[in-house]
Amino acid sequence: MNEVHLIVAIGEDGAIGKNGDLIWKISDDLKRFKTLTMGHPVIMGRKTWDSLPKKPLTGRRNIIVTRQKDFQAPGAEAVNSIEEALRITENEKPFVMGGAEIYNAFLPYVNILDLTKVDAKCEVADAFLQLELSSGWELIEESEKKTTPEGVNYHYQTFRRIR
Repeated sequence: MNEVHLIVAIGEDGAIGKNGDLIWKISDDLKRFKTLTMGHPVIMGRKTWDSLPKKPLTGRRNIIVTRQKDFQAPGAEAVNSIEEALRITENEKPFVMGGAEIYNAFLPYVNILDLTKVDAKCEVADAFLQLELSSGWELIEESEKKTTPEGVNYHYQTFRRIR
């Protein structure tokens, strides 16, 4: 079975997005995302694909999960199911990178959570991910608290599913 990662920046209230975009654009988090995902497949929904400023993400196999049967995306592969995305990445380490609907659909298959925990809430968020980390997950790595130049506090946590 794949070692499936879910990678996300998430607020205290589970907020992950607003108007099809990231809520927090934390430079170190974006660099960490690139470092962790480089050389691995990234799986995303069509709306996330559409929101990328530059596409495809270089150095990574870009896989888009969409209901559109004839969807074409230059530089990416389109699939029509979670199962198909998992099958074509069977011997790889895919990173699920959103959006909310994709995260929630893939969660039962995820083994590793790579979280950027933002110490804030976002009242205007319209995309959320509710993670129950108290049971079924073990914390395997945690960074020190960090603060952006704008005063946003955050830290990284990595969890492994306990099977």
